Amino acid sequence: MRVESHETDGHCSPWSIIFTICAPYKGKMLIAFSLMVFVTLLEIVPVYLLFLSIQALLNPLSTSMDLLLWIAAGTFGAILLKSGCAMGAYYFSHQVSFKALTEVRMTLASQLANMSLIWFSAQNPAVLKQNILQDVEHIENFIAHQSVELFNAILTPFVVFTVIAFIDWRLALSTVAVVPLAFFISSLFMYKTAGQYERFSLVSEDLTTTLSDYVKNMPLMKLYNLDSERFAVLNRKLGQYQKLVLELTGQTVPGWTLYTALLSASFVCLLPAAISLHSAQSVTTEQVVLSILLAVGMLNPIIKVSRFFMEANELLAGVKRITPIYMARFSNSSSAPVKADKKLPLMQFHNVDFAYHSHQVLADVHFKLVPNSLNIIVGASGNGKSTLAMLACGLLSPSSGKVQLFGQDVNLLSDSVRSQFMSVVTQECYLFEGTLRDNILFGRSHVSPDGLERAIMAAQIKHWISQLPEGLETQVQVRGQNLSGGEKQRIAIARALLAAPPLVILDEAAAAMDNVTQSKFYQAIQTYYPSTTFLVITHKYLGLESIGQILVLKEGKIVSQGTHDELLSSCDYYRRSWLLQHSEGEQQQLVKGSSDFQSINYEA
Repeated sequence: MRVESHETDGHCSPWSIIFTICAPYKGKMLIAFSLMVFVTLLEIVPVYLLFLSIQALLNPLSTSMDLLLWIAAGTFGAILLKSGCAMGAYYFSHQVSFKALTEVRMTLASQLANMSLIWFSAQNPAVLKQNILQDVEHIENFIAHQSVELFNAILTPFVVFTVIAFIDWRLALSTVAVVPLAFFISSLFMYKTAGQYERFSLVSEDLTTTLSDYVKNMPLMKLYNLDSERFAVLNRKLGQYQKLVLELTGQTVPGWTLYTALLSASFVCLLPAAISLHSAQSVTTEQVVLSILLAVGMLNPIIKVSRFFMEANELLAGVKRITPIYMARFSNSSSAPVKADKKLPLMQFHNVDFAYHSHQVLADVHFKLVPNSLNIIVGASGNGKSTLAMLACGLLSPSSGKVQLFGQDVNLLSDSVRSQFMSVVTQECYLFEGTLRDNILFGRSHVSPDGLERAIMAAQIKHWISQLPEGLETQVQVRGQNLSGGEKQRIAIARALLAAPPLVILDEAAAAMDNVTQSKFYQAIQTYYPSTTFLVITHKYLGLESIGQILVLKEGKIVSQGTHDELLSSCDYYRRSWLLQHSEGEQQQLVKGSSDFQSINYEA
């Protein structure tokens, strides 16, 4: 059973989410980290063997070739064993990564399937795509590679420090004395970068969205010669991005340079301390040499750790983005089932106002839809028709007033209840790669041939399909690229009709039909679906002669309603709009007739 309402635990840190992802595979991660402990310990062995070889070379009279060969063989063996342990650690971390992130992807897919339609309508598709693809890949890469590398980089300085402390604790302290100085100097330059990286994430996300839209709409922009104007928008956002990058660079580069330079110069404090201790005969020459060999590169792993945490902002930002989806908790409570009470109107707009921020779109909209009726809302573009359609199907909530289906607020209905009682065809038709039959059925099984035929007839695509060599088995390309706009709209209408809900909402779905086809369409849906209520939103006034209820929308208000004849006599706005479109239609017919006549004469 699909559940609708959900909430997200907002107290989860990104690191706790990563630990939660890895938790089912903690045994393998423990093996990987254990192997990295051996890798770290084995890194000490070649250093000690190098010290023995130097010691042997400094005393050539007491050194045999066999000893040097054994030292070389030991070094080779230690390196070989270290490589084997590292391969084992990476093998287990990759196993955890691939299995865990497979589960994450499946969880995200499941969570998205449970998200409400209202939630989806508020999302940016480009950002969602980034969540599912790039952000998950960043987590996968961290678990597979960076986790074990980070563990090794943290452990190595501690192990080396312990060994040097075993030799002499004073030498060990002098080796790490430069660390607090390096952190202090870097903090002076980089203390503001946390907020800057937060801004960088937002600016980067905004730039990604704009760039995606720019590439997607490039053909349309070129058609209208608008590509240069849209490029100006993209260029402005690129400028913001570059400005922020320069600010970040100006803060981080000096601090990072000094930080790495100091950590790479551990001898700054070690050499004076070693000389002083050696002069006081507190340490031997062998101890000094071994300590120096161990200290070489001892602090470099700290640089790797610091670099990771600087670059981890992208990883953590990605985890934050997927957290609301991944950690959503769904309740079994859903809206009460809607009962088709004949005493109540099927749908009612009760004094509805709607505004986008301060812009008023609809004001005091009030009307009723009775069952088994055909209702047309007609008006010019920009008068709030599409907003009214979004309110009718519950994707928007009114600023004031109520939109109700059999007495229940539409925006509070669950997706399952909404889909049971209404179908919606918007101006943007969704088609997928497959056959015409697949796109009309849309995954529905057990649809009778008569039901499919009725939907096709009512949508006015029967004649078109009969002319196709493969009929309903004709292949549709991705997004319906091999179909015209009118063909895609009518396929979407047939899909909505096939569901046979009590209410069908058509938002400019018949806009690509000519006047004759549109008139036939209105007659067909009333003939084939007499028990269905239709709410058709259109800007076309022609073909409305037989409609039971026409509502005239002007500047966000229902200014009049009635039949075609009643509105012609009572509503000046409707009459003027109808006469204007009627005269334009006659002129188009005259032009078409003249063109046909010239063609006939030419052929003769």
